[in-house]
Amino acid sequence: MNGRGLGSSLAVPPRLVTRGSSLQPRLDGLEAAVAASRGRLDDDLLDSVEASVARSTGRLRLSSEHTVVAIAGSTGSGKSTLFNALAGAKLSASGAQRPTTSKAKALVWSDDDLGEMLEWLGVPSSEQHTRATLTSGQSRTRLPEGLVLLDLPDHDSIEVAHHEEAQRIIELADLLIWVVDPQKYADAAIHERFLQPLAGHRAVTMVVLNHIDKVPEERRAGMVRDLRKLLVADGIRDPRIIATSARHGTGLKELRTALRRRVEEKQNSALRVEADIRAAAARLEQAAGDAPVAVPDVWVSDLERQVAAAAGVTGLVASLRRATRAEALGRTTLAGFRGAEPAAAPPRRVGPVDRPAVDTAVRNLVDNVCRDLTPAWKDPIRAVASVGQKSADDRLDSELAAVRFQDRLPGWLPLVGVLRLVVTLAAVAALLLATTSFVRGAATTVPLIVLGALALAWTAVGRGSAIVADRVAERHARAAEDACHRVIARVVRGQMVAAVASELAPYARFHRGIAAAKR
Repeated sequence: MNGRGLGSSLAVPPRLVTRGSSLQPRLDGLEAAVAASRGRLDDDLLDSVEASVARSTGRLRLSSEHTVVAIAGSTGSGKSTLFNALAGAKLSASGAQRPTTSKAKALVWSDDDLGEMLEWLGVPSSEQHTRATLTSGQSRTRLPEGLVLLDLPDHDSIEVAHHEEAQRIIELADLLIWVVDPQKYADAAIHERFLQPLAGHRAVTMVVLNHIDKVPEERRAGMVRDLRKLLVADGIRDPRIIATSARHGTGLKELRTALRRRVEEKQNSALRVEADIRAAAARLEQAAGDAPVAVPDVWVSDLERQVAAAAGVTGLVASLRRATRAEALGRTTLAGFRGAEPAAAPPRRVGPVDRPAVDTAVRNLVDNVCRDLTPAWKDPIRAVASVGQKSADDRLDSELAAVRFQDRLPGWLPLVGVLRLVVTLAAVAALLLATTSFVRGAATTVPLIVLGALALAWTAVGRGSAIVADRVAERHARAAEDACHRVIARVVRGQMVAAVASELAPYARFHRGIAAAKR
């Protein structure tokens, strides 16, 4: 190995570097979600997610033909001894003097130059080993091709730098072997700080119960069951547990077989990145809450109806319908033909709006939008809706007052009155003719038939006048209602809802980013 070691910045053969990945769009979605939530969600959370994206992006551009497996555990768990046992050589110091591991150690089981990968992992050149550096008497067939095996510092080390180093590489590794021992396997600190955060990483996590030789044989199965229950409680479904004794070789064959199977699948880096993406997306979703990405049309329509009621549109339209009908009926009489004034003039304007009722309707809309959001997103939406409410109410009053209702009735309505008069006069004439014929003794049925026909015509004209008046009144009322609703829709959608939508826009971008990350 040259002087710069495996961690040098030597050029990496192109076949060892993956420049593109189907996971990249999901990482892009996560980045978009972070950008959209800046200023709303906690900066520490967003920085953590951004760091996760950077780690994943860095891993994806490196070789997918190699699997980084990190052995992590607490002081005295025997992880360094396990590392040596898997390597078939004493590469990592172990013993009673703890902590013995201050920097990660790497064993690369490959002839490829993985300098860029080990530099990304931060493994010092002095702690890098390859199968070529092992003595000739050591087997080269025990480990699978493409394995990069790491021995980490103790995660519970009293040296802050040691457990920070362990945590850093835990976040980078493709596959984790978490080593616990019979004395500490139930330690709450281990489960709360390390195992519970791995709940979504079951596919890339293995748990090894080491020093099993120190447990009486009849108690071993029960201890494994107990550990399994704890891991399930941590959120790790169907955890994979292997009981080992690194010193005596117990369980090592099973562990090597599991390692070989996982490394030969060559999916671990993608599985780890996928698990990290899911975990980060879940954290962001939990911090943000849930809401529609836009105000649903049905909610907007309901708000428009409530504003119309607060403006008295329904009552005004009903009054206008009654007054217009009465005026139209009046025009179908002879008095209407002479231009007589109607008994009651129709209403000419709507408003002012009942502002408390409008404010309540808007608050209800905002409450529906924000119901499942956390305060970080909810408060700005409520604030912008509240700030613009007075100006929206003023605009409603102003624009509704400016609405002019149709007040011109059809000019032909008096002709209906003339027709009614003609029919009435004809009926009177027919009645006189029938009476005269009867008095003279020359009674005939013709005048009576004519009289009956004219009576029917008079009734039909009267009913027709009412139908005409109803239709004219309905047309005027509908025109007035439509004019009011156009104003209300313009103000509600263009000002009230638009203000809420403007604050929902960042959430919509956040939601699209999360959706892309979860695909």
